[in-house]
Amino acid sequence: MTVTNYECPDGTPFPVEWPDPEMEKSAWRWDQLHNPLPATPLAQDLFEPKRIGMLRGGVTTGRPMPVGERLFFHGYVYSRPVSHSDEEQSTFRLVAERDTELRLGRLTEIFESEYRPEAEALTRSLHTWAASDDSLADLMSRFDEVEAIAARHGELHTLSMSLTNIGWGNFQRFCTAEFGDEADQLVLDTTAGLPNKSLDSANALWDLSRQIAARPAVADLLRSTVSSEFMPAIDSVSGGEDCRLLIEAFLDEWGLRNESFSEIAFPTWKEDPTFVITTLRKYLDAAEGRSPAQMHSNVAETRERRTEEAKARLGSAEKVAKFLELLRIAQQRTVMIEDHNYYIDQRGHASLRFPCLAIGDRLVEQGSIDDRSDVFYLHRRELFKAAEDADARYQSITEQRRADRDSWMKVLPPATIGKGKVVMSPARAAFFGDVDLEPAEDGSVNGLAASKGSARGIARLILTLDDADKLGPGEILVTYATAPSWTPLFAVASAVVTDIGGPLAHCAVVAREYGIPAVVGTRTATADIKDGQMIEVDGDAGVVRILD
Repeated sequence: MTVTNYECPDGTPFPVEWPDPEMEKSAWRWDQLHNPLPATPLAQDLFEPKRIGMLRGGVTTGRPMPVGERLFFHGYVYSRPVSHSDEEQSTFRLVAERDTELRLGRLTEIFESEYRPEAEALTRSLHTWAASDDSLADLMSRFDEVEAIAARHGELHTLSMSLTNIGWGNFQRFCTAEFGDEADQLVLDTTAGLPNKSLDSANALWDLSRQIAARPAVADLLRSTVSSEFMPAIDSVSGGEDCRLLIEAFLDEWGLRNESFSEIAFPTWKEDPTFVITTLRKYLDAAEGRSPAQMHSNVAETRERRTEEAKARLGSAEKVAKFLELLRIAQQRTVMIEDHNYYIDQRGHASLRFPCLAIGDRLVEQGSIDDRSDVFYLHRRELFKAAEDADARYQSITEQRRADRDSWMKVLPPATIGKGKVVMSPARAAFFGDVDLEPAEDGSVNGLAASKGSARGIARLILTLDDADKLGPGEILVTYATAPSWTPLFAVASAVVTDIGGPLAHCAVVAREYGIPAVVGTRTATADIKDGQMIEVDGDAGVVRILD
């Protein structure tokens, strides 16, 4: 083992123990967009089958994933690019050309008819995987089934998304040729305001808040009770039972998500509805103009207007027809990024926790751990060892690993380690926001313009959804990055600022759907902006100004 000492932005030592000294010769990049927090050991191990599935999907479509190996240091995931021979690249190009011919124009159709139904079936199977009379040995003997589902979800993820950037890029190039410097904003305007699952869930939550508002006793209880105590008390007031059933119905339909793309230790909304209750309270007294449906309608009107303006400027029927076809294909990305996230990266991945919890229950029964959630702080190999040795005891190990993770959660790790520089394609840079920024002026933070407009307000640093209650109406959400389950907060915030992500990332897409300003990819916003400061977000220039 080779140990190299790196340094976090705040000066905290970040020692890296390389499994192979040769690995240090590569540039390794932290994927903050998808993994802003240190992963638990079991979540780390379940990354691998999903990664293999994603790679398999890339090979199938002729667009191999540019990310190769992944390594975890202090829970943070780092990856390095994978290289291919000239012969392999030639083969991939031929496969990609054929894949483009077959799927580019009908991605959403294929997703709805093939990928989504399969993803849902796989997710359902995770919920019935463990029978009540299964022993720990029984469960571990077929844990490969869980890993196979994770791999197939990874493959479906790649199949769903691998072509979307191609369609977007084709539309971008056409608009640049026809409209010059106006192209970037035109592309963003004409591909926004489209229905998707993230918006649907926020609409359902807003409608639920109106049902509660119509029952004064329940509404008063919601306003006066902390989120974690609301559900236990709801039946004690007039109309409470009806509202409880409505909330439970919402959780049955929309609650199979947690706050992360990849961490299975976080409970789902259905298991712990605190975030849902917190958001209902924020929606309760909000003006109707802040409803997700109304905000989205405003964006849809802009999309339709801008589309008509572009058609009129193009003039010829031939150019208009090409514009509309390229637009239709590009718009698939706006829908697909949210819908595949909902069914695959949220519901599918979060459901991996239920087989793991079943294993945790058996470990508690045989005395290997104290709490079922301790299972997430064990590695796969330790689960197999416990299945073979009933006397295995892991209490001190899980306690130490919890403490270590809690400590590293408070640290912003280095963006890259190893040697050299990570080079991204333009499409990946537009998603991850990994581009060189101009130095910021004093009192400012520079980023990427992701959603137009400007807003002034109090900055609220929300680093996990446990902090969501801090965000007040009209305040500005400042965070590392947002996962799709954070979407309901976009109807509360007046603007969004993130450390990571580009104009094509989830946060940027959703900000445009809600019509609120967003500056993304700042890299340092959560360090430079203090909670409670007054700031101004300029979504046109990509600048955040600190006003006090």
